[in-house]
Amino acid sequence: MATNPQTTPQGDAYVFPSHRITRKMRDESRTPVVLVACGSFSPVTYLHLRMFEMARDYIKQQSQFEVVGGYLSPVNDEYKKPGLLSAAHRVNMCTLATELTSNWLMVDPWEGLQAKYQPTAVVLDHFDKQVNEVLGGIELTNGDHKRVRVMLLAGSDLINTMSEPGVWSPSDILHSLDLLFGNE
Repeated sequence: MATNPQTTPQGDAYVFPSHRITRKMRDESRTPVVLVACGSFSPVTYLHLRMFEMARDYIKQQSQFEVVGGYLSPVNDEYKKPGLLSAAHRVNMCTLATELTSNWLMVDPWEGLQAKYQPTAVVLDHFDKQVNEVLGGIELTNGDHKRVRVMLLAGSDLINTMSEPGVWSPSDILHSLDLLFGNE
């Protein structure tokens, strides 16, 4: 994994955003999950935010999971998408959108701060490490901690890239699916 740059575009030291993660399980019979959407977010749209809300509603009603947080992860400038605004601008747009419209979504600038483009599998590993190793997972009522599953929340544009030759390595697709389905 690439090393963390020391500062954000604003000159602040990088700190993993965790101010909106639910720190204690509401229903300990469920598996805690953090939703992560990687993308250009150039610009972030209402539908990006709705995708999170719809996923959280579905998970709450139709699964054994409990959503404890959600993240937008704007892609690095080296992604080379035509018309891509700088990562600093996209992080700021996403931060404004989430801080003004949500009480559970956050923006992690880590991916955009890297020296080069990071495959989605590497980004998901970053979230897994931050949430489970650095933060220690989620606390149970008895004081123990439970591992949080990191799930990729993807729009159709990202899913379509998985079938394009040379965009995703087969090992990254398998790794991302292993994280999703718990076969780590």
